[in-house]
Amino acid sequence: MDVMRMRAVVRYKKTGLLRFLSAIETANAIERNLRRAEAPLEFSRGFHKKPKVSFLDPTPTGVFNLALYVTVHLQRYDENLLDRLRRTAVKGLEPVQLWWTDLDVNRIVNGYLFRVLLLEDCVDPSRFDPQRQISILEKNKSGKLEDFFKHVHFEKVGKFFIVVYYQNRENLVRARHLYQPILVKECPLVLVQRLEAICGESQLSEVLGAKSWAVEC
Repeated sequence: MDVMRMRAVVRYKKTGLLRFLSAIETANAIERNLRRAEAPLEFSRGFHKKPKVSFLDPTPTGVFNLALYVTVHLQRYDENLLDRLRRTAVKGLEPVQLWWTDLDVNRIVNGYLFRVLLLEDCVDPSRFDPQRQISILEKNKSGKLEDFFKHVHFEKVGKFFIVVYYQNRENLVRARHLYQPILVKECPLVLVQRLEAICGESQLSEVLGAKSWAVEC
């Protein structure tokens, strides 16, 4: 391990009203958090130097992102960095865990686990048809529902129906293509959450826990 060059992966959670931040606004807010915490950032070369920070795929505006993984290149190991990040973070965009690792998460993540919460009286799960043909106009794609939404299952919890599903990175599309066909009326409350990044059959947090030489919780 090169003690002069370190890589940390930080897991943030984007919730509340901050879930409406765009991808660029989210990246800027996290960069400000890193600067306020006085992280020993490594910068790119050139006239306009930028912190060497990378992100996994962004979520659509309005989605709760509970798996916002950020890779930060640092000049050195910084003990208690997560504690300082937490103290300088804004409410709704908060770091929850940090791993010191050599893993390149962008190379190993192949998809994401999602969850949609819908009011019970707005949904008829029997209308779900994985063979249904859909068109994704914004991405110029079409195919069966199961091509985009995999391992779909429904759970009833109190007054809610919860739809859990997996998406490959190359087929990320908005959740509405899944839940709108099963609605029986307009639903006044729809909550979409990205729960975790997936590597093969494992959650990214589990892989990082096994492959990192130090973890801050």
